[in-house]
Amino acid sequence: MNPVELARACDELHDCVEQGPGVNPGVFARSLSAVRRLRGAASWDPPIGILAEIEVQLMRWFSHDKWRGTDDGDQCRQNLLSGLRVLL
Repeated sequence: MNPVELARACDELHDCVEQGPGVNPGVFARSLSAVRRLRGAASWDPPIGILAEIEVQLMRWFSHDKWRGTDDGDQCRQNLLSGLRVLL
């Protein structure tokens, strides 16, 4: 994956995050597809670990559960965006 493709996939994930939180099956599926494309192109361990954490956070972000607490998911959103910045 070249830098342009990486940036495009991260932009797609950022767009998906902005469409949450809450249940949104189409956007959740699109975000998981982007993570899996990135994971398939990752050639060493640190990005793979970051992508695994992003995937977990996406599951929380697009959940219907009441996990958000008093910050309405702000910490989860920050974790997702921080993970995307690290990938770039």
